Amino acid sequence: MNRFSAQIAFSAEGDQLNAFRDALRTEHLSCSGQQIRNGVFYGRISANYWYALAKLAKEFEITLTVLERKGLRFRLFPYRFRFGLLAGLCLGIAFLWWSNQTIRSIEIYGNEQISDTRILTALESLGVARGTQYRKMDFDLLEQQLRLVISDIEWVTLQHTGGRLIVDLREETDPPERYADRIPTNYIATVSAQITDIRVLGGEALVKVGDAVKEGDVLISGVIEDKRGLSYFKHGDGVVTGIYEEDLLLEQPFCEETTVTGETITNSFLECFGKRFPIQFGMDTPDEPFVYTETQKPLKLFGLIFPFALVQGHYSRQETTIAVYSAAEIMAMQEEQADRFEQNFHANDQILAKDYAQTVTDLGISLKIHYVFEGVIGKTSEIFVKKT
Repeated sequence: MNRFSAQIAFSAEGDQLNAFRDALRTEHLSCSGQQIRNGVFYGRISANYWYALAKLAKEFEITLTVLERKGLRFRLFPYRFRFGLLAGLCLGIAFLWWSNQTIRSIEIYGNEQISDTRILTALESLGVARGTQYRKMDFDLLEQQLRLVISDIEWVTLQHTGGRLIVDLREETDPPERYADRIPTNYIATVSAQITDIRVLGGEALVKVGDAVKEGDVLISGVIEDKRGLSYFKHGDGVVTGIYEEDLLLEQPFCEETTVTGETITNSFLECFGKRFPIQFGMDTPDEPFVYTETQKPLKLFGLIFPFALVQGHYSRQETTIAVYSAAEIMAMQEEQADRFEQNFHANDQILAKDYAQTVTDLGISLKIHYVFEGVIGKTSEIFVKKT
């Protein structure tokens, strides 16, 4: 018999034990472990046949005695009036059902250029976040809206598996470079400079090494005229380097109003399936301007990660103060600003000369830096052709 099935071990006593045993076989009542010892019949029968056995024993005037009951039915029988267990079981089932009807986590696949943060922010603006119920979501509409919010998405599908929302997308690809090469363009000067080198990749050069050009001048033309005097358009492109000048003006007062981070207040929450429940009561969000940051620590047990997390929100007050700088501090700050300017805007250029002109007043220090660079001085500019 199945070990989970309910069984009853019994003994039977009476004058008609042989007839009773034969009747068990005749009535097809499966009885295991049959034996007679000292005039007493012993056996084991399924609980489903007990009432039929009792009826048969009454017919043959046999006295039945229950020796043992086994099975899940009998184990649970003592708990039949413990309604708290039943209520807890029902609540557990309801909790599991509810957890699979809401978003516990959002998983994103297929994105390389678009960050997860950008996608999650876009979904949140559409009302989709951890804790959102699936029945409130129109997946077809959300897919279309997400493509409108993030134009770099070519296609996207949303599907859910239990509490996991799967976002599978494909990003738009840039057109091949050949296509860009077919666009009619001129190569023009971006600054006024003296040309030191020309490398033509397409079109016809209008200047030569040593020429002085002004910002906006055409260096390589994409308009070509053939021997018959007919003009046609090409993709004018190349690399033109030259020597040019540029000024950087930096001003810093001795005293200025600045914002600093003040006292930080921390509040703790328990996050459960996207919903947050406060652990610390009686704390109000600061009224003053503040910067909010948070840390999350998922709850684990025996290496298993549960859908619960301890969240600590940090509110850092932003306070205004007066900062006073010395002349040495200002000079160091301006030197740092000049370094950032050179690295951010002229990392590929060569600095031929750098002259400083400093002006000190009662209010602050002004620094003017005159640069002489050698580098690329041009860029392509599309030719707009009127169709006839």
